[in-house]
Amino acid sequence: MNNRLLLSFAAAALLALPSIAFADTVIPADPGALEGNFGGSAGDPGNTARVGYTIAVSDDGTNYVVVFTTTDVAHALPFANLYFDTVANNGMGSNLGFEAGQTQVNDAFIPGVGGSNTSVAGLGLTSTFTSAAGLDTLTVTIPNAFFLTDPLGLGFTKTPNGTDVSLHLSQTFGYSVVGGSALFPAPVELGEATVTAAVAPVPEPASLTYMALSGFGLLAEAGRRLRSRKNA
Repeated sequence: MNNRLLLSFAAAALLALPSIAFADTVIPADPGALEGNFGGSAGDPGNTARVGYTIAVSDDGTNYVVVFTTTDVAHALPFANLYFDTVANNGMGSNLGFEAGQTQVNDAFIPGVGGSNTSVAGLGLTSTFTSAAGLDTLTVTIPNAFFLTDPLGLGFTKTPNGTDVSLHLSQTFGYSVVGGSALFPAPVELGEATVTAAVAPVPEPASLTYMALSGFGLLAEAGRRLRSRKNA
């Protein structure tokens, strides 16, 4: 196999790899933190929460996955409201949100737009909550296609293929934090991952050889039949 073909295989394989996740974001516990989503005189959540928790954001090439964990199981509630910046590097802030319940993602909405909440049933979004061994875990999985295509027609800025999406604000386990500050600066904020369209699997070299040989065989058979017709 020549070097040019090897380089082609390598490039295709790289395109098929999932995005590399950033380091987990740690939300410090603070008994004096705001308890509600937008409470307090400042009107916005801060950088700490009554329940300390960890946020891990990643993308496997098909789904955008956000995993929240906390050891404060006595005070953690089994839900989260997630606010995303669908184009992480443009500074527009939250423009797409999801309400994630204990057993399923309930709906999607446009932050600040009343009445925009829309059911996401049947679109492949999932939410699971587990509590075991002193650890509560909430996992929210969102198909990349939701960011890329806006299947509900909500009107948010769709994510261009291969662009980072960041978690801008999180009300998780019932307690809120916000990105964009000095502690959680843009574009990563509370977590960031690259959203891409699904890439067709790259055939293994042996499969390519088989397909090539099969193709040559078909061409040879077609040629044989054509000659037979001419000689008839």
